Amino acid sequence: MKKLALLLWLPLIFACGGNSSEKPESENILENLTLAIDTVVVDPKGEIIDLGYGINRSSISSDSRTLYFFDMRKTVINEIDLDKLELIGSYPFSKEGPNAVGFNPPSIQSLANDRFLIISPLINVGTYTKNGQKEKSLKFNFKEIEGLGVDEEGLITNRITLSHDEKLMFALTRLDPSEKEVRLLIINPNAKTGKSIELPNMLQTLKLTLLLRLEEQKRIARTGENIWLRTINEALHITSSVTSDLYVYDYKKDSLRLVEFDHQLVPKKKTGDFESNVFTDEKEFEDAMEKQMNQVAFRELIWDDQRKQFFRFGYRPIKDAEGNWYKRAEVYLFVYDADLKLLGEKFLPELTNVPEFTFFKDGKLWSYVNVEDELGFAVIDFKF
Repeated sequence: MKKLALLLWLPLIFACGGNSSEKPESENILENLTLAIDTVVVDPKGEIIDLGYGINRSSISSDSRTLYFFDMRKTVINEIDLDKLELIGSYPFSKEGPNAVGFNPPSIQSLANDRFLIISPLINVGTYTKNGQKEKSLKFNFKEIEGLGVDEEGLITNRITLSHDEKLMFALTRLDPSEKEVRLLIINPNAKTGKSIELPNMLQTLKLTLLLRLEEQKRIARTGENIWLRTINEALHITSSVTSDLYVYDYKKDSLRLVEFDHQLVPKKKTGDFESNVFTDEKEFEDAMEKQMNQVAFRELIWDDQRKQFFRFGYRPIKDAEGNWYKRAEVYLFVYDADLKLLGEKFLPELTNVPEFTFFKDGKLWSYVNVEDELGFAVIDFKF
């Protein structure tokens, strides 16, 4: 196990939190941040854990003790004990037949009692048992859910997640650059009823999703801005890669709250001055993409149950000599209390790229790393 101790210092810089919270005291809790990084590797017990597609379509159990790693080539969920750091089970699923999960690469959400929500974009949504049996279909067409009030057709599969009690299903409308609004879909799957709520502060995500269409070459390219839905502490949190703004939907009270931050280290959102986000000229597309990439992006919220605080990373990619954007980045850390009041922000010069697939376990931040084609994690201990 390798261990690296880092001491980071920053002058006192502080910003206040969202629109519904009071101005915090003039103290940045990250001012004297120290951190130590351990690297740990999972024992595959003689099996091959295929990391060719990374692990972003995997899921962590609610107690952060188990990683469910989805192997897309084998259509298998591997169960990894994060205390013992070893593979303890593999469970095959089907791409076709009555228990099919779908052919498009699925994402999974760990549920109670060894069950999973599995979403195959545009093809299938359902809950499944660990032994690969489909328990319940959640495959709905827009037209069959009464009350949504959106003019879309096809299956509802975009960014689907479930409430903690599985009584509600959440999704987003189509995230196409040509769309004029972003709406949250709130669905009662048993009653097949629902509603939608506009998310105006998420619209910038679509405006900054750049699309290149070359008709003669039959080629399409696009940039990768994103919106995430995540259920934390019995509320739905909606975040975007282009803005620090976020929404919290309290589904018990049926209330939506916008939270905005006055960050001091980074701009609160990305900007773009191009006339259209749809391009037919490759050079113009690349110029616009470079302007967009050279701005700070944001990641999802991460909840630390020991501290009762939210963490979030921001990062600005650095272009290398070969024109690659994702090998290095400036990395920023933001910390918020349970009510999303901003407590501190920090530039982390010793981190050369933003951590991937992050979660807290026992008060330490875990993030995925590939260690010579073995599944590993960087375990970061923040002290402040």
